[in-house]
Amino acid sequence: MTFRELIATGFYVGKLGYAPGTLGTLLGIPLLLLIHGSWLFNGIFALLLYWLAVWSANYMVELKGEKDPEEVVIDEVLGYFVSFLFVEPTLKAMIVGFVTFRALDILKPYPIRLFERLPRGHGVVADDAVAGLVNSLLLYFLLR
Repeated sequence: MTFRELIATGFYVGKLGYAPGTLGTLLGIPLLLLIHGSWLFNGIFALLLYWLAVWSANYMVELKGEKDPEEVVIDEVLGYFVSFLFVEPTLKAMIVGFVTFRALDILKPYPIRLFERLPRGHGVVADDAVAGLVNSLLLYFLLR
């Protein structure tokens, strides 16, 4: 097991075999509570996390020979974190945000699905990052 695989699988959470996307999203909660700051800080952190996610997802895509390996959950962690760029992570916001992010991640409405077409790790990660952005705007308007 390499460091890249450790990151991509959310410290092996993605390898548990049951609902990896949901578990990956849940993994985003402690990160959000530990790291959340100003929108500028969150944006910079999200960009760094995006880079880390693509780097580790690229490794898994090559290792598994799959376009979007199921055990990669760092993309859900990122997407859930991005969901709070414009919203404070109150208990209510985190619960609503969890449900709406999972719905966006599963249904992938336009334009989210377009980002799956990007190559390698970007195709794994970008759709969840965009789902997080859409979710952040949705939460902003729902919870104000």
